[in-house]
Amino acid sequence: MPTATPVGRHAKAVELAEAGKYQEALDVIEQHLDEAPDDAQALNDAAVLLHCLDRSDMAVEYLVRARQLSQDDPEIIWNLVEAHLAEAEADQARPLFDLMDKAGILNIDVLNRAASVFLNQGHLKQAMELLQWSLRLEPRQPILKPMIEVIRHKMAEGSGQAGR
Repeated sequence: MPTATPVGRHAKAVELAEAGKYQEALDVIEQHLDEAPDDAQALNDAAVLLHCLDRSDMAVEYLVRARQLSQDDPEIIWNLVEAHLAEAEADQARPLFDLMDKAGILNIDVLNRAASVFLNQGHLKQAMELLQWSLRLEPRQPILKPMIEVIRHKMAEGSGQAGR
């Protein structure tokens, strides 16, 4: 039986992933990466598989490497943000929002989810910043204005969390 080429393995991994066989796909793409460790797309795909397997912490590592190889790839940036948010690392995702905005892929869902992570961590100022950005992108979000007012009130009470 002939051995699969790296390109053939990557294609096979994609096929397995599309069939919902994430662990098998990951195993195959890892074999591909053994021979082609600088394949940014394969690193990205492996990270997506890891994310699907609820291993976003490992996905972040793959995506950071993929981004080193392909700096401005919007798909890699998007996936890195998703992995950071899955790990409640809004502080790590935040610097990527400007790149997403420039690429035209930033949306209110990402901003609102990141704001939620910041709120859950008590980082009111950062949450406020993202909610205001979200409101600028889409003013028709009736829930945001009252949320922003509640955050302003909490910040004014001097909860000690506002400057974090």
